[in-house]
Amino acid sequence: MRQMKSRWVIVAFVAFALVLMGLPSFSSSAWATPAQRNAQQQSVPPVKRANMDIVCPGERGVFTLTFTTGSEAWYGVVVTDELHPYLRIDAVSTSQGTAGYGGQLVTVNVGDVAALTKVTITISFTVLEAAQAGLRICNTATVNGQDWPDPLYAEDCCIDVCEEFVPEPGSLLLLASGLAGLVGYAGLRRARRQG
Repeated sequence: MRQMKSRWVIVAFVAFALVLMGLPSFSSSAWATPAQRNAQQQSVPPVKRANMDIVCPGERGVFTLTFTTGSEAWYGVVVTDELHPYLRIDAVSTSQGTAGYGGQLVTVNVGDVAALTKVTITISFTVLEAAQAGLRICNTATVNGQDWPDPLYAEDCCIDVCEEFVPEPGSLLLLASGLAGLVGYAGLRRARRQG
């Protein structure tokens, strides 16, 4: 009888644990209505990437922003992106709509976008000579649509301004002493062989 009771306690404990593990799945998209699934597809953030992680003053680079519509069309889509003052905008192009810029602000009027359409925007820039070495430059693009409650934000896209390599006196002293030690060791080995 006691053994039977302990088995039921174990079975009840396992069942309770399974229920607790399964609760989060009730909020997943598998249980969502079609309207909820469409809203979730529209909330997927756009992706912004740079063609290089480290740039030096005077170098050119390219930001690429891409987003794909969900299963429904998007209407009145406008993309904005404000670049850092140390980046000079050279050109802006888009796979759909019209692109332009003024100062550091890039504005792309994409317009209406059909369902399951990928839009790509490229921004060519030059790093100004005034950019300080070691500076991390980050910016975020936003995608907004007609009648959207909130814009979609791309993750911060960051690039680093390269640092000029200036050897420190301590590093040079360490290198010189290491080389002197190697030369001394080689001389001792040669002396042992000969004598």
